[in-house]
Amino acid sequence: MKIITYYLLLLILIALTGGYLLREPMDSMSMSAMLSVSAVLVIYTIGISLVGETNNIDERDINHRNISNRTALIAGTIIFSIGLIYQMFITHNLDWWLLAGLIVINLTKIVSLIYLNYRK
Repeated sequence: MKIITYYLLLLILIALTGGYLLREPMDSMSMSAMLSVSAVLVIYTIGISLVGETNNIDERDINHRNISNRTALIAGTIIFSIGLIYQMFITHNLDWWLLAGLIVINLTKIVSLIYLNYRK
């Protein structure tokens, strides 16, 4: 029950932050608002990176973590790819951070698979 509460709090935090960002135009946001949104996103990133890090691990927990990591990788790759395609064909302006994010996601997967394959 404790871990479900943790997940729900993280979902509520990102939903509130996303709602605030959609409501406020970015060009008229004050410096304090930008800093507070950035702080919330840093806290969210730290919190979401700790999801699933428990001490008591059995085969079922490992399987659930592997499936959730694979799903997150696929979702991140799809979102970055759609963003890049949209920018290239609709706005004709490429945001290099999207491209760098896509490269880092896939490069990390490839390097970790190579490392885990030859680790002994």
